[in-house]
Amino acid sequence: MRQENRAKQREFGHKQNGTVETHQKAARVQQGSLMRMYEAGQLTIEQLASSQSIRSVAERIGADVGIGTVSLETRVDQGRPHDGGFFERLGAVRAEVAYGRWRASIARKRGGAAPVLAMIVDDMSCSEAARLFRMRKETARTRLRDALNLWPDYIGKACDEIDEATMLAAQAGIL
Repeated sequence: MRQENRAKQREFGHKQNGTVETHQKAARVQQGSLMRMYEAGQLTIEQLASSQSIRSVAERIGADVGIGTVSLETRVDQGRPHDGGFFERLGAVRAEVAYGRWRASIARKRGGAAPVLAMIVDDMSCSEAARLFRMRKETARTRLRDALNLWPDYIGKACDEIDEATMLAAQAGIL
């Protein structure tokens, strides 16, 4: 054990910030396939940002329908009435509307949405997606880039269409 600690210290001890263990773990972290595509110049920074936004929305939607646990304890709302939560929900609604429309638009295209979603949401490589969905690697990469280029338009349209008044009216209709 002592030799192992000395080896870690030799390898990472010169670093100023963080512990030796933190630097050792960070050295083992693998980047996702889309980040590797960006680093290889196959995606732009805007496309990478779109992919992260899409993935975030997809994960949030998936979490809403996932199996969870329940707490039967009494809940007491300690939040302030004007804490910005409304605007967070407004942003989430806009993103989910944009995601639904974006996904429907890529689903209508030849090959459907499955390969693109596999690469974005499931972090599948282009090679693996191409093999799984029986297409050329370049075709998979092109479909991914085309789909990512559509995202800013869909999120922009959702922001234009869904404003505070629309959200408040929809909430009033529910309540």
